[in-house]
Amino acid sequence: MKQDLNQFLISNKHEKVTFEELHIRHLNLLMDLSSKKLNNWFLKMAIINTFDDLKIFLNNLKKNKHKCIIAIEEKKIIGYLNIFPLNDKGTCLRISKPNLINKEASTTEKDLTMGLIKKSISITEIKTSSWVINSDINNNHLISSSRELGFQPLENVKLWCKNNINKSIKPTKKELYSIDEFQEINKLNLINVLNFIRSNQSPLLRTIFDLDQKDISNRNDLNSGAIIHEKSVIGTILKDINFQGSKIYTLTTGRSWDNRLKPILKEILNQFFEKSPNSIIKTYEENTELNSYLEDFGFKDKFQEIVLVRNTLVRNESKQINKINQSLESIFEKLNPQGNAYPSPFPLKSK
Repeated sequence: MKQDLNQFLISNKHEKVTFEELHIRHLNLLMDLSSKKLNNWFLKMAIINTFDDLKIFLNNLKKNKHKCIIAIEEKKIIGYLNIFPLNDKGTCLRISKPNLINKEASTTEKDLTMGLIKKSISITEIKTSSWVINSDINNNHLISSSRELGFQPLENVKLWCKNNINKSIKPTKKELYSIDEFQEINKLNLINVLNFIRSNQSPLLRTIFDLDQKDISNRNDLNSGAIIHEKSVIGTILKDINFQGSKIYTLTTGRSWDNRLKPILKEILNQFFEKSPNSIIKTYEENTELNSYLEDFGFKDKFQEIVLVRNTLVRNESKQINKINQSLESIFEKLNPQGNAYPSPFPLKSK
């Protein structure tokens, strides 16, 4: 083993020989070569190797799609935020909460917040039409700053954790209802899951989030799944990519409460938290019956957030004189959503 190691590391006084792939960074070494022919060949190979690595780097960068915006004062970073797409098309971007690093900076927190958000909007691609910010409902500073920049309230969300003290979540008999099971999301049911989610979104939400099959796949993991009844989806649990690095899952049911869920949802959630005990379930405030169901069966409302959105379609539409005071929903009812606004006579089909 020692002999093998010596084949790669050759000691010469106190220096070690290192073995590296030839790159542009080695140009200064090429200048010392006396052979012009060999030097030219080395230069060619250095360029080829460098561009190969650059190609890999750019491909990985494209997959990541995250950007970090920083605020600089006197050559120091005083604040930052990050932005990332909420759909594969890149038409909807999430802007994270601005973070202040140096509290002794001369810039006020409000100016820092406004500046970071403005920059986030200005550097995005032409295809992007929506920007989303999630704020704690008590963060008046972020909400007011966002509103000044044209963001409008979209919806309130609730985030639930399981209360381990309350043992009221107990298995129930599935046989009383014709609900097959909680199934993993795969190629066979992917389009049905997408159609179900889109059918339970308002035209406004469908336009903003503009989800496709790949977006559902990106939200799918070992804990995700769909509740199936007679080959139809009646509920889903999907990873929520709004919250980076957190185990938060969106629980989607019909816009109206489906009584077929009542005896089975408890057991599904019980099994879900057995697999992932530190996860959090996200619901929408307007789903009052679902929220009451969770509260009755031992879930704790951990915190609430308000979703704010800025959309170019809304802004362009609201510039017209008699539409300025209309609600966001009423404006979107007059706009054609991007893609197929399921439910419609022509639901989405598999690709």
